[in-house]
Amino acid sequence: MDIESKKFLGQPKNFVSIFNALLFDGKQVLMPEYLKDENSELVMNVSSKHVDIIKRYEDGTYLDLFVIESQSYVDPSMVARVIEYESIARMCYIRQNFKKHIPMHTRLPMILTVVLYVGESKWVSSKKMK
Repeated sequence: MDIESKKFLGQPKNFVSIFNALLFDGKQVLMPEYLKDENSELVMNVSSKHVDIIKRYEDGTYLDLFVIESQSYVDPSMVARVIEYESIARMCYIRQNFKKHIPMHTRLPMILTVVLYVGESKWVSSKKMK
């Protein structure tokens, strides 16, 4: 992702707009004031796999993680890579927050990844795992 795009998407209002458009048909459900930069072991472990932006959404009820990944070429393994990113993020969260076991009825954070494909050719690979 180029510097200007990262700056633009790094703005909380712009970032939540993408997810509001995708999840809620543009209704302003997610609010920018609940969005925080995720500065932790999670970012280091997941971003070492080349994720572009990770944000934490914490509204007092739930904690969720939103990820934007920019892709400039068709990658047949993109779906598997997203699953890997989300698995790493979940395992980091568990390691950071629980010593030996996860208490029953614990809600783990939802992790939603959006891939922004900016390549010139049409995307001809899988868009979801079947």
